[in-house]
Amino acid sequence: MGLTGPIGPISLIIHSYGVCCLSKLTDIHECYAHNPLPPDLFQQVSGELGVRLEACYDDIGLKHPIIVAPGQVTLTVPGLRTLRRAGYAGCVLKSLVGEDVNGICKMIAQRKKPTHITTVYDPEDTAGACPVIHWDGRCDARTLSDYLPFASQARSLHKPGDFAVIASILCHLPRPGEDVSKEEWLHTTAAIADLGYTHIEIDFCPFLSSDDYTEDQRNVLNWYRTLPALMKSIRADIKVFPKMLNLEWGLDYQIRIADAAVQGGADGLVVANRFFKKEYNSAHGGWELRKRNLAQVTAIHERFPELALSATGGVYAGEHVLAYLRAGARNVQVLSFIMGQVRTPFAKTDGTKSEKVLHKLLLDPVDGLFAALLRE
Repeated sequence: MGLTGPIGPISLIIHSYGVCCLSKLTDIHECYAHNPLPPDLFQQVSGELGVRLEACYDDIGLKHPIIVAPGQVTLTVPGLRTLRRAGYAGCVLKSLVGEDVNGICKMIAQRKKPTHITTVYDPEDTAGACPVIHWDGRCDARTLSDYLPFASQARSLHKPGDFAVIASILCHLPRPGEDVSKEEWLHTTAAIADLGYTHIEIDFCPFLSSDDYTEDQRNVLNWYRTLPALMKSIRADIKVFPKMLNLEWGLDYQIRIADAAVQGGADGLVVANRFFKKEYNSAHGGWELRKRNLAQVTAIHERFPELALSATGGVYAGEHVLAYLRAGARNVQVLSFIMGQVRTPFAKTDGTKSEKVLHKLLLDPVDGLFAALLRE
């Protein structure tokens, strides 16, 4: 990530420039509150304000650092087109639960549609500005044969520098003492790669700390240590990005997960899954998740500075995005802000919810990404 802008020997000159640019940013924010966002919004505003911010998903160039995490909004091709028109830099598809060549799926319990999707708010969020999503679903409910036509159409939307489309899968995860079903991982990875996907996340997201799958520390580490290499054995150009489980064994254990993933040949990490909260009996996000994940991004980047990190969790303002980037992430994934019910009215009065969220994240003159950059 690179950041450049005007410099001067006198702090007053820099301060005056900042005031001028913040005034210009306010005008831009107001303009696009009542007009559609242009496809090259980030580039236009960057040029007008004199800042440059680089972002990527590993070696895929992004037009800005904000992409959409896997979820209900990345489940259909029309949904993806809505996100692309809104101006996001990319998305990760709702995760496929894989199977072997005979259609056997040992993780079939993860093919579960949600029966409810609800919005909650942290106690501190009295205005209801930062929704946290709870749901009882898991991954995509489709079989491999039903999923592949969707994934093929989604891939046609992929254009580096405009809208990146990243695949995400989950296949058999062995319990302690059990052999992994290599056939599931190999067959599913090959099927996705044959569609042109070279960057694939491993989605451990369905697993919460309450699941007995995650009670054995060594077994969890073994997943990270073995599965990336197994997937990459299909083809030389495949790159693998495991999503980290947010388990309750402390930051040191999260670093051990990163170590194991690197040993297993991972090209990057997604930091990190939501964490289980007993009071909700659900996985949870929000400000506490952002604090936790920011510490993880910082520590992992210090240990593996070349590792491609994608940050997630508790993103409701552009300054949250910049904090993750400064900690070492190369892009930031957003979902709950798009899906959840926001009680505080958006400044943008027209367009889709996706557009309103991106308008706030990028252009808000108080806590948007450009405002945060100008303050630096």
